[in-house]
Amino acid sequence: METPTLTPPQKTTTATWLRSPQRIWLRRAIFQIHLWIGVIVSLYCIVIGLSGSALVFKEEIERATEPELYHVAPAPRQTTLDQAIRRIEAERPGWRVSGLENFEQPQTAVLALMGRKDTPPNANYRAVSFNPYTGAVLRDRMRFDGVLGWTSNLHFYLLAGKTGLLISGGMALGLLLLCVSGLILWWPGVQRWAAALILRLHRGGRRVNWKRLNWDLHSVLGFWSCVALLAVTFTGLYFCFPAPVGGVTVLVTGGSIHKALAEVEAPDRKPSPSTRPIMTVDEAVAVARKALPAEAPAGYMSLPHKPGAAYSVTGYYKGALPFSQLVRVSLDPRTGEVLGYTDTTHQMRGLRVIQYFYTVHFGSFGGDGALGLFIKILWFLLGLMPALLAVTGLIMYWNRKLRPLLRTLST
Repeated sequence: METPTLTPPQKTTTATWLRSPQRIWLRRAIFQIHLWIGVIVSLYCIVIGLSGSALVFKEEIERATEPELYHVAPAPRQTTLDQAIRRIEAERPGWRVSGLENFEQPQTAVLALMGRKDTPPNANYRAVSFNPYTGAVLRDRMRFDGVLGWTSNLHFYLLAGKTGLLISGGMALGLLLLCVSGLILWWPGVQRWAAALILRLHRGGRRVNWKRLNWDLHSVLGFWSCVALLAVTFTGLYFCFPAPVGGVTVLVTGGSIHKALAEVEAPDRKPSPSTRPIMTVDEAVAVARKALPAEAPAGYMSLPHKPGAAYSVTGYYKGALPFSQLVRVSLDPRTGEVLGYTDTTHQMRGLRVIQYFYTVHFGSFGGDGALGLFIKILWFLLGLMPALLAVTGLIMYWNRKLRPLLRTLST
């Protein structure tokens, strides 16, 4: 009788993140989360990405299309700022100037920001640009008028005001989760990670079919744009929910939320009772020049209209990135006394990081030279990525889920 040959039991390979992540249950769960969040926010990704790309060069477009606002010829002054403001308000009944920009730039039009007297402030303010030497109005329109204004409204508020801002914040949170989960899902294992970095049109001497190409396009472009998309999405989320996102930033940078709130919310002193008349805008500007550092000239002024309100003037440090390093002073509207003084360059680390969120979000951190132009071009292309990833993702969803389902239902 022949004795049967015993074969040794086959060893089973344990699935690990390092070598075979596709076989791990957690990864499959993350894939489902990534899939359904992607389906939900796909339209938002297309809208926010394309509108963001258009706004990267917003300033350059405005300078090219409205050069008269950025190249004002210096001349003997025929009017003061205060007289120009009074004339502008008189010609626009029901409207009141609440703030000024560019009033310390000799070759740029002054921008008067106006709101209605009988309604609460809102994002769609009226913007009136005027010649600082003659007082002549050069442009008068609402913030969201025109193609660029409409695009800004779409990008920030989804054309729906505060409600749109909240919706945009929720969608941005979904996009943030997409970036994180997508980076996890990209990892193909230690043996194939290098190949997953490159988009290939041919494999094994044969042209890649369109389904595989769509998959690779989604995976490769998603990987290479992921870090930048995380930065843009996180900073965009801050504009929607500044308190929680700012708190996370402070904690991550090793700071204390309690101390950060104490710095940010430190109250200014109230104006002293006085029978003096309120200073004119020109007098307030003169006082602000003395209160601000010479290297941080005034760039914005908020006018006092409510009882107990003060002049608030913001100076931006020369050579700093847009809206990043600044000094704010609060002035007694009658005496000119400095009621509050904040220099953001002396704030705690987390608050200093938050200063750069605007310039990171819109890609203006490269400066005005060749480097700045290069980064803006990259940010313009980066804005196309959410739309491209949404389209390629939806195509995969159609191929894998919807198309087979429709075939099953039709039989």
